[in-house]
Amino acid sequence: MFKIFVLKGAESDSATQIGRGYSTREEAVAAVKTHLKTFRASGHNLEENYWWARDSQGLQKCWISSAE
Repeated sequence: MFKIFVLKGAESDSATQIGRGYSTREEAVAAVKTHLKTFRASGHNLEENYWWARDSQGLQKCWISSAE
C-alpha cells in the first residue's frame, strides 16, 4: 500500500494525506501527477522521490510513503 502526503508551507508542522491508499507505486505516482496539474508551477527531483508545487499560499511538498 502506498500513500501520498503533502506538507503545505514551511511553517506547517505535520503532513496530511491526500487521496486514498494505492496498491502500487505507479498508481500513486500517477495520482501525484494528477494532483500537481491543478497548480500553475510544479516539478520534482530527478529520482522522483518528492514533488513540489507553488500556489498563492506558498510552497507545497508531496511524497509517496509505503504503508504496510
